[in-house]
Amino acid sequence: MDHRRRINELVSGIEGMGLDGAIIFSPENIHYLTGAPFVRGSYGKILFVGKVGEASLIVTDLDYQEVCDTVDSSEIVKTDFMEKPLERLRKIVKDSSRLGFEEGVISAALKEKISGEFKLEPLRGLIEKMRERKDADEIALIERAQSINDRALEKAIENMKEGMSELEIAAELEYYLRKEGEESFAFETIVASGPRGVYPHGMPSTRRPSRGDAVVIDFGAKYGGYCSDMTRTLFFGEPVGEVRRAYEAVREAQERAIDIVRDGVSGREVDAVARGVLDRLGLGNYFVHGLGHGVGIEIHEAPVIGPSNGSPLAPGNVITIEPGAYLPGKFGIRIEDLLVVEKGGKRDLTKFPRELIVI
Repeated sequence: MDHRRRINELVSGIEGMGLDGAIIFSPENIHYLTGAPFVRGSYGKILFVGKVGEASLIVTDLDYQEVCDTVDSSEIVKTDFMEKPLERLRKIVKDSSRLGFEEGVISAALKEKISGEFKLEPLRGLIEKMRERKDADEIALIERAQSINDRALEKAIENMKEGMSELEIAAELEYYLRKEGEESFAFETIVASGPRGVYPHGMPSTRRPSRGDAVVIDFGAKYGGYCSDMTRTLFFGEPVGEVRRAYEAVREAQERAIDIVRDGVSGREVDAVARGVLDRLGLGNYFVHGLGHGVGIEIHEAPVIGPSNGSPLAPGNVITIEPGAYLPGKFGIRIEDLLVVEKGGKRDLTKFPRELIVI
């Protein structure tokens, strides 16, 4: 990863905003800019980037050695014993400097605490915008994470059988995700069967799918700090009637949407294709979310693939296409693939088949 190039790009951005530098608290953005490892929910590091390109990563003893072993794009500054990273930041940055900050990350209390010393101005999503277009190294990591998904589901299915609970199904899948080499879960595994399938974010329960039930399984691996995302709907026993027709409708909606993905097409246009198929087949009112989202260091990133996004897709965007149909009291269906947008087209990173699967 060329982290120095990313820092230089950030420097150009903050210069254009007339700022003296930027302070970065988000573990995801710090990882993106420096390669420093992070634990989800941990905010123990602070990155300062100045307008002439200096970059100082402030860490405590807890992270110092690991950061030293992984980061070469920034000066690593270790706090003194019992000294907090914010206290060290005050020693590095001149008083009254105009600094950009991540407005969606720091709390109101933290902003108030430091705004008396620095003139804070929002970065307005500058780093997140940089993260939208993945380079070749990032795409390779995401593709590796997705291949872990594909292999894990294939192996887990071999051990799935009627009578298993949703929790047991999740356990089988998560076991093979680890066996296939994931570093962590990209998000909590979703398993929702039968009438619970109408919960798009349904956590696995003790429910045991009955014969013919649709079982929605949504999961992701993380590899090299980057996420994958995938959904398949499986069946214990041959589905018939309405549920089978719904599955085929969702699959058609997904395939038609994937067909038009390329640079220059907007997220709104791609969403409209899938939504049009489901409308035509009488399921439009049961498609209750956007068609997809960006994936990268975080499981949900820009760009949005939905009615709210009229901006064109660009090469390097990594996106999901995941139409669904959720019929209250009956069942839910969702199929999700992970794509990378390329010049003039796209490439599907998901290799697991979309054909109806009966356990």
